[in-house]
Amino acid sequence: MSLETLKTKRTELVEKLDQLQIESAEKLFEIELDDRKQIKTIMEHLNKGFTWKTQNAAVIVALYDQLKKQSKELNNSEDDATVIKLKAHELNGLYQALLNVEGVGVESARRFITMLTNVGETVTNAMSVLGEMNKQISDMHAELDATEREINSLENAEEVEPELERTTLENQA
Repeated sequence: MSLETLKTKRTELVEKLDQLQIESAEKLFEIELDDRKQIKTIMEHLNKGFTWKTQNAAVIVALYDQLKKQSKELNNSEDDATVIKLKAHELNGLYQALLNVEGVGVESARRFITMLTNVGETVTNAMSVLGEMNKQISDMHAELDATEREINSLENAEEVEPELERTTLENQA
């Protein structure tokens, strides 16, 4: 491939990658719930049954606030919808929170298992979509990296060739 073709390919890849990353960041993943009370159950789990760490505290707070906001919106709505919409980082936070659980008492465990049974499948399906989007982004980064290496290789080869010609001509004189 020519240097110009590779540079055009790089420009196109960067544009596609930017677009895909924006799409991924702005995408809202729909999580279906059996009833509106489950939002409160999830919020209670985040508030009382989730052990946070420095690296996930901000995400959990943002997720909790988003759930609280959407719970109010659903309660004020005439619609019987029981769908919450989460951005990728919130979805990932919910997924991690569902995997890392601590609790006390049988009734608490019962509420959690019921919530997990009802929410788990839609969260898992949404995570699969997010995973595929992340794989596409990763693949595009790899392709962009390979293209960059080809460009650098061709540019370096073009810099070396004139020097070799000059050195050869000087040695012949």
